Amino acid sequence: MTFPVAQTIFYYLAAASIASATLAVTRKNPVHSMLWILALFMHVAGIFLQLDAEFLAAVQIIVYAGAILIFYLFVLMLLDLPGEEARPRFGRHWPVAAVGALGMVVLAWLAQIQTLNSAQVEVVSAPARVVAKDPSFGSLSAVGTALFGPFALPFEMASLVLLAAIVGAVVLARRKAGS
Repeated sequence: MTFPVAQTIFYYLAAASIASATLAVTRKNPVHSMLWILALFMHVAGIFLQLDAEFLAAVQIIVYAGAILIFYLFVLMLLDLPGEEARPRFGRHWPVAAVGALGMVVLAWLAQIQTLNSAQVEVVSAPARVVAKDPSFGSLSAVGTALFGPFALPFEMASLVLLAAIVGAVVLARRKAGS
């Protein structure tokens, strides 16, 4: 990949992802927020494609843009949308969130400067170095081997946490309905 084209595409995808995420949070209409989240998912899939992780890009589109976003839309249909649009968009805590976001940006910037200055590292991102060493990075067999090899226990623990969250939501919803 040549420098100007590949980096231009990456910076476009990164900037569009940040803009889409920001617009998803700041829109007053929840349906418009869902459309911006869809744009975010598509741009993240583009970043995966640029890293030659086609499987992860397909999973990003199928699972997140297909299943999760539809689930969010069903939840939105159950909510009181006119009442939601009439309320103020942000509460009293938005300045704290803005300061936290700015702090994260500053920390990322400082970490990048520290990495470049301390070790005289060649300017190649970590995922690009992994791709150069292992051509199967992001392929189905590499993801499956990692997921069901050394990461089998954390993968199963995450599924148990999700199962507990579903059971908890059902119990809480049932209690409210019975009250």
